[in-house]
Amino acid sequence: MEGLSLYKVDLHCHSTASDGSLTPKELVRLAYRNRVKHLSLTDHDTVEGLQEARSEAKKLGINFINGIEVTADTSFLGEGKRQFHILGYHFNPESASMRELTEFFQSSRVKRNKELLARLEELGYPITYEEMVKRYGENFGKPNVAKRLIELGYFTDREEAIDFLSSLGVKREKMDYREVFKLIKEAGGIPVIAHPITLKLPKKELYCFIKRAKEEGLEGLEYLHYRHSPPYAREIRQICQELKLYYTAGSDFHGENKPCIKLGFLNATRKDVNFPLTVSPLP
Repeated sequence: MEGLSLYKVDLHCHSTASDGSLTPKELVRLAYRNRVKHLSLTDHDTVEGLQEARSEAKKLGINFINGIEVTADTSFLGEGKRQFHILGYHFNPESASMRELTEFFQSSRVKRNKELLARLEELGYPITYEEMVKRYGENFGKPNVAKRLIELGYFTDREEAIDFLSSLGVKREKMDYREVFKLIKEAGGIPVIAHPITLKLPKKELYCFIKRAKEEGLEGLEYLHYRHSPPYAREIRQICQELKLYYTAGSDFHGENKPCIKLGFLNATRKDVNFPLTVSPLP
């Protein structure tokens, strides 16, 4: 590929290894068709898709970066529907620290999924845990359950179905963000806060929190994301520049499970991010 600065960067996407609809290989092929040159697969709580994606990326000349997305505890932020997602990049997926991280979150996810499906059965929705595992594997998420509810005719809108599932109050155990940072860094990786808008903090509070989080191991923020308006994205980039943090861009692509989000649709290039876009080394 020539003129690499004209090619896209997408450092946040999901495959069938978690709650996306494309296999890791299919996702990488789509990235190639969509002119994405720098790609990271960031499946929820797992590194299972990385090897397949990395192999295909190498064939197609795509710079592939090891990635993962996990969910940190938000109880310290007070009440409200907050999400605290952390992206990890450039780590060794076979390190002891990464095994500890993924085992914790996968165990938490399996427990939540079993409780959620049992609750749905109690309410008369004929979806079993065994059926979902057969379709998607043990690492499925709420978007997969929402899709099944829509297929069965109970809902027509994805967000409505997910809101219904959230209303059931079945939650999973989450790890303190400082522990997440520590484990990612011990694995040789770089911790980055995903879509910081979902923390739902006012600008001054967000700045203070990010400043403290940097002292606790944070190395970057995702500033370009489909949830971020242009003014908000500029604020995030400014925070990163002032605090000397990396800033990244990611579509949060899930395929059919988020049909309005296209891989690489942000049209970010390497000039738009401040992040090491080298290929992650093999373990």
